[in-house]
Amino acid sequence: MLKNKISHSYDGLGAFFEDYAPMSVPDYQRGFDWNQSHVEELWEDLHYYVQKELAKEEEEFFVGTIILKSPATEKDRYQIVDGQQRLTSIYLLAIVLRDRFKEIDTNTKRDVDTIFLNSYDIDENRSPKFLGNQKIRDVLKHISDDKWDGINFPTKEDIGIDGRVLSPINKKLKACIKAHEDELDGKGSFEKKYDDRRLKALLRVLRKVRVITLRVSTDERAFYLFETTNARGKDLEPGDLLKNHLFAHIKTGREEIYSRWDDVVENSAGRLTNMLRHFYYVQNKHVQKKELFKKLRKLKNASKLLEDLESYSEFHNLMHKGDFNMMENYLLEKLNLFESNEYKDKFKSYYLSISALRFFKTEQAYPLLYAFLKRLSELLKNDESIINDSQKKKLLRDEIKNIFKAFENFQFINYKICGNKANKIEKPYAQFAGMLYRSKNAEEFLSNLETVYKFLRTNVNSYEVFRAQCTQISYEDDKMLIHYIFHKIEANRIKKEETKNKDWNLVDPIFPRSKTLNWDIDHWMPRILPNERYSDYFDAYDSIVSNDRVDLIHNIGNLSIMHNKLNQKLSNKVPCDKLEYIKNNKKSNKFSITRYLDDFDQVVLTDPGDTHFKETNIVSKELLNIENEKMEKNGKKLAKFKKHLWDAESINARSEELSYEMFHDVFAIGDGAANFPKITSEKLSKYKK
Repeated sequence: MLKNKISHSYDGLGAFFEDYAPMSVPDYQRGFDWNQSHVEELWEDLHYYVQKELAKEEEEFFVGTIILKSPATEKDRYQIVDGQQRLTSIYLLAIVLRDRFKEIDTNTKRDVDTIFLNSYDIDENRSPKFLGNQKIRDVLKHISDDKWDGINFPTKEDIGIDGRVLSPINKKLKACIKAHEDELDGKGSFEKKYDDRRLKALLRVLRKVRVITLRVSTDERAFYLFETTNARGKDLEPGDLLKNHLFAHIKTGREEIYSRWDDVVENSAGRLTNMLRHFYYVQNKHVQKKELFKKLRKLKNASKLLEDLESYSEFHNLMHKGDFNMMENYLLEKLNLFESNEYKDKFKSYYLSISALRFFKTEQAYPLLYAFLKRLSELLKNDESIINDSQKKKLLRDEIKNIFKAFENFQFINYKICGNKANKIEKPYAQFAGMLYRSKNAEEFLSNLETVYKFLRTNVNSYEVFRAQCTQISYEDDKMLIHYIFHKIEANRIKKEETKNKDWNLVDPIFPRSKTLNWDIDHWMPRILPNERYSDYFDAYDSIVSNDRVDLIHNIGNLSIMHNKLNQKLSNKVPCDKLEYIKNNKKSNKFSITRYLDDFDQVVLTDPGDTHFKETNIVSKELLNIENEKMEKNGKKLAKFKKHLWDAESINARSEELSYEMFHDVFAIGDGAANFPKITSEKLSKYKK
């Protein structure tokens, strides 16, 4: 009983630093992460109590509870299990105060130093009272020295820490010190500079401020106290509670556990809580943040929990980074989804969908996609009914392409173009993730997958909603989106034509691994008419750039793919000149999305009374659905042709055509639509054989 006894005290902060120094922070604790807002909250109380102190009004100031693990031997130190963020910030404030008193009062400066910062032996050798965690320890030791100039933080030469590690530490501590200095200089929440009298009052407040100290003798007891004091009502991040839980219940290899947890945090890409929620979706179902820790700790034993969390965090990291080689190795080697180079070659097309989902910021789909890949990998490895059946293996592996394509199409239509709120899909995605992950066999897996596809087909926005937004897409607003769209259209047309375009490749148009693509986006009507030679186009150009709704020069209907060199050559030329050059140099541009312009005929209109039409003008027979025999030269028909020169109406019409092609073909989604996965009963029957 004595071993696990909890002792406590209620002390002033000055006495606390005197009694428990030197104090350190265990390596498993998170790093110091207070920002300016946290410092400001502390100072709201400090300013208030300084005013009370100056008015000689006695009032207790309580800064919170500190949990300490007592030293096991005389050589050990007290370890701060809870409270390190507040203590680190107060320690930095003491450094600032010491430096302020250097020029004011050397005796008071000495008091600050000996009360809060350093202990001295008989030979005046100093020992810092607060060491912080391992990452910041050397920096704190450096700046707590009385010889520190208060400006220059230590370099790698000063303390022997790699610059890449040292730089963020210095930045964080410097920001906290700067926030303290701003408050003292009247640049923070209190608009009055601290003079000598006010500085001394602040020091008295810091010495008297009360803290409850709980002391325990074992790690297990410390972890329990941490959890009970923080999980029940206090606003602490689920990740901090979970880390504490893991350390409390995994008895061996603390250093290894710390390293593994650190990797998990790094893999979260700064979104640990969000990643933990997604991890829980895979394991179970949707959960709110406030319930997250309670749910996670009940999942399984701590060792297995950490192992599974590591696995999910790796996938989460890969989706965020979007590294081609890392993702390829993950699917081919880590999950062992494929057996031959045949499938390895197909990864390029999978990766384009992965890159698109990253571009769309589709985090809600990550747990579902992970559950799919993870369970598929396990089925291919362990399910006896498919291990030696190549047809069934192919059926299952084909769903990799299908599921990535499905989510790419759905997210593109509903969220990238139509702007739906992403939080509406989080709950069903979480449900589907759990379903797929818990599939007992391959048959149930495919059946659950069809449920996912059915949801997407049912919940996709209508063409009318899509068209209204798609026809307004502008190059000026989102160049990456334009590159992505035209890349997808071109790839789809090449596939349908069953032709190989030597000039086309599967380079990622959004995040290309090389610096440049071999193609670019051309404005069919140039952004600027170059000179008066093109006066025939003045009216048409004016109808485009003067449009009340949007600058149609940048509208998707006025854009097309063109080879880089050709784009540079044609530059600001008008449509008739571009068309003439392409027709006479057919090898110059092989992109099908540009070849549509071959359907635009040169029509010579010879009405002498119409000076607007002198030589050549472009009319789209297909667009206008005007047969040759109807092209009469009377005034009425000329007016019709004139109206449909490459102008605002022509661009709007082409944007309509492109939106139709995208919705019903390129990004097709819906029952029976091309390119959208649907696991039919026939397909399942083949599997069952």
